[in-house]
Amino acid sequence: MLTTNEIKRQMSLGNIEIENLGSQALNKPNSIDLRIGNSLYVFEYDIVDTKESFTYFNEVLYDKPNYLRKIVIPETGLLLQPHKVYLTKTIEKVTTHGFIPVMHGKTALSLLGVSTELTSGYKEDEFSNYLFLSIIATKPTIIYPDIKIGNLVFFPSLSVSSITQPIRSDIVYGTYSSGMLSGSEIKKRMQGENPDIMITPQENIVINPNSVNLTLNEKIGVYEDAVLDIKKKNNVKQVIIGEEGMWLYPDEVYLGRTNEWTETHNLVPMMSGRSSLGRDGIHVHCSAGMGSIGYQGYWHLGIRSVKPILVFKDAKCCQIYYLTVEGDCKEEYLGYMQNLPSETLGSQSYRAYTLSKKK
Repeated sequence: MLTTNEIKRQMSLGNIEIENLGSQALNKPNSIDLRIGNSLYVFEYDIVDTKESFTYFNEVLYDKPNYLRKIVIPETGLLLQPHKVYLTKTIEKVTTHGFIPVMHGKTALSLLGVSTELTSGYKEDEFSNYLFLSIIATKPTIIYPDIKIGNLVFFPSLSVSSITQPIRSDIVYGTYSSGMLSGSEIKKRMQGENPDIMITPQENIVINPNSVNLTLNEKIGVYEDAVLDIKKKNNVKQVIIGEEGMWLYPDEVYLGRTNEWTETHNLVPMMSGRSSLGRDGIHVHCSAGMGSIGYQGYWHLGIRSVKPILVFKDAKCCQIYYLTVEGDCKEEYLGYMQNLPSETLGSQSYRAYTLSKKK
């Protein structure tokens, strides 16, 4: 994954172009903030025809609603309703040559139960367009125009490797300058006087072939407000998972964190749910699993359940993996999630708006 300094360098070379870039968009170590304007599109009916997906895409892209209904987000905010899919596009237009653009959701929105997904997944090299995405709210949530909706990252588009390494006398594999760490490399990076990866405590972690399992803390937060607001500090009630476990129910977002505190340098930490939980219908985060170079803290989870399900403390709840970086990574993450106290649960989105008011 490119560092922000490398993104800037590639922009100066013309290999990455971003139109309508926000003034503070490049203030993270390995990603760019993307925004939506003041327009959303919703379906006028309950049944969606997948054969018309390209039609829906063009209606949003060219602002010509027919099957969809356009909604303008007022300055006072718009209430997102659960069980509705909102379509939109970014303000920024992205063009790449030799790089793959990928957008992840933002943790501040994820912890409010708001999913922001690219409907077509990873983009391709030589991509040139706005990013088309869907927004889904777990609970009624107020959003505003021009909000930061996602984090854009770039991966080198690797061609066939000219460097090979033998496995056996009859098998070789290509080697590349960047990629995902193996489990053995994770162990190696956790050692020494100045390790790149620190995880505390280590008693319950499991190192897999290319990831590390982390466990669920006993404290769970639940929003007390019926309607959430990204500009306000929403009230959170904390409960303790007892020995008998705790039931999770649909249409609610549960705020959890890992028992383990982590610190990462010279790598990008990424978090994803475990497949065993996914098969049970549990989402451990709402589209925001990307970390940043230099992140220190617990991993905070916006947990949702498709069906009622019983969970237990100290369960293996998520896995983190690590990506190597391309470019200078002297700058490290200093955002709102850095070093949050262990008792803090919930979205920190309101802090950005509180700070802007003070200015």
